[in-house]
Amino acid sequence: MNAFFYPRLALSGMRRDRRIYTPYLAACVFMTAVVYDLAFLADSPALYAVGSGVNGMGTSAIRLVMTLGKWVMAVFALLFFFYTNAFLIRRRKKELGLMSVLGMDRGALGTILFWEALMAAAFTLVAGLGFGVLLSYLSQAVLLRLLGLPAVAFSVSASALRQCAVTFAAIFALLYVRGVLSLRHAQGAALLKSENVGERPPKSQWLLVIPGIALLLGAYYIAATIKDPVAAILLFFVAVIMVILATYLLFISGSVTLCRTLQKSEAFYYKKRNFVSLSSLTYRMKRNGAGLASICILSTMVLVMLASTASLYFGAEDAINTLAVQNHWHPTEIADVRAEFFSLYSSLFFLGILLSVVFLFATLLMLYYKQVVEGYEDASRFAIMQRVGMTKRDIRESVNAQMLLVFLLPLAAAALHLAFAQPMVWQILQIFGIQNLTLFLGVTGAALLVFALLYCAMYRLTSNAYYRIVSTQNV
Repeated sequence: MNAFFYPRLALSGMRRDRRIYTPYLAACVFMTAVVYDLAFLADSPALYAVGSGVNGMGTSAIRLVMTLGKWVMAVFALLFFFYTNAFLIRRRKKELGLMSVLGMDRGALGTILFWEALMAAAFTLVAGLGFGVLLSYLSQAVLLRLLGLPAVAFSVSASALRQCAVTFAAIFALLYVRGVLSLRHAQGAALLKSENVGERPPKSQWLLVIPGIALLLGAYYIAATIKDPVAAILLFFVAVIMVILATYLLFISGSVTLCRTLQKSEAFYYKKRNFVSLSSLTYRMKRNGAGLASICILSTMVLVMLASTASLYFGAEDAINTLAVQNHWHPTEIADVRAEFFSLYSSLFFLGILLSVVFLFATLLMLYYKQVVEGYEDASRFAIMQRVGMTKRDIRESVNAQMLLVFLLPLAAAALHLAFAQPMVWQILQIFGIQNLTLFLGVTGAALLVFALLYCAMYRLTSNAYYRIVSTQNV
């Protein structure tokens, strides 16, 4: 057999599914670049040189923030790649099942997956590290500007390159193992029908709804009643875990309950615009709930992180002046404190912006993947409905009805989480010297408004992609 047979099969499969592979590879490249960027900044001599004006505690703070950000991004990249890779595997199973029926054994299928993973890893590392080197220069210039330090010449960190290469090579190796294991017990016929296999909804929805409501109300109560800033820090992570668990429980069980309730309403269910869209949602109730919960959590993280770090940065000067008056500091002491404050708050603000962009990008891709893959699954049902009289306009209305439900629920829940998190976040910010409540509320409102506008743009992009798939595919 030709040595290039399996690589060609892998490459042709990636080309055929380029609609989902292209954004996947773009996400891989972007994540790699960001991890390199943070690894570079964690060791950048320009930020930690003695005499730079940011020494002592300020230097340690910047290094700690960037190192923490590097590991947070690496862990997030692992989780995100596993999530998006699941869509790729689900989409590829049908093609791999056909190959299995035609005579390929699991070893041959595993070899195809190996070459796909190798090609994706090679492209990601070359393009991602190249982009990361350019991004690191831009990021260092921005951070130096925020810190009031002089610009420096372009440089590349061999240590950051090595760390990033090892991290993402390990991630792609795990993705390959996950792909092989997904085929381990599957037969060819089962793989061919994998896209059409529905998921059983939980049997006892209210057994999930009740603890979900209890956890959410408990977290909201903690956030709303906390008065001690030190206690707020200790309880913040407890409340976050409670909210995450409650969100998943309520979205998974709530989607089941909501769909079943709407199906019982004949006036609502037996309309052209609702029948197909609601049937499709019900068909994937459990998976929809988990996906929407993930999007809600990511959205809440973006809003809280951006609002808090921006408040720290823009409120730093007021905090310094207030502390100077309270403690009767001399001008020299004020200058030293200002350098320490801005070294910490500037690095936190920079990291907050960077991670917010990453999480926003991840949210966009999760929504895109979810709708594109589900569009392929729904295409046959919409094609059947067109044969019995459903028009293109009916399809557009049905798509809009489904998209609005999918998009509005995570955004509304994220806004609710943000509103109840405000008292606790404000208590924590006061520990850092921030006293301007009006500034904090204004920054939070601006962050929510900008995010909502970008979210609406995501809705338009993904709904159009979904509509193109279900309106053009044939049975």
